[in-house]
Amino acid sequence: MDDKVRALLERVRGTANYAADAAADGARAAGKKAGQMVDVAKLNVRLFDLNGEYNDVLRQLGQVMVETHQGLAADPERVTALLAQADERAERIAELKSRISDLKQAQACPVCGEPCGKSDKFCRACGGQL
Repeated sequence: MDDKVRALLERVRGTANYAADAAADGARAAGKKAGQMVDVAKLNVRLFDLNGEYNDVLRQLGQVMVETHQGLAADPERVTALLAQADERAERIAELKSRISDLKQAQACPVCGEPCGKSDKFCRACGGQL
């Protein structure tokens, strides 16, 4: 076989190997991204449920306030328990939002809570400094 043809075939083989490696890297990156999206979706479902629980606790606290306003005896232990539940759920909500933000490789605006890019200096929604 001619040396020029041999050299050409070697270059073609090298290019094919490079393309195969690039395709494999792309497939790995796509798989990782898909896994992250599934994790974010699961966390969003948990966040939705937790927000519902939090709103229910707030509703119960509001009912206690109305009853107190109407002159009915307020149960301080119930109020304390409801406030503890509200605090616990608010903390869990913040943790889930942080985990979602980490998976999305974003940060939440401290002013309005909207997601922003990791390298952003100002929020795109409200203009607040990050």
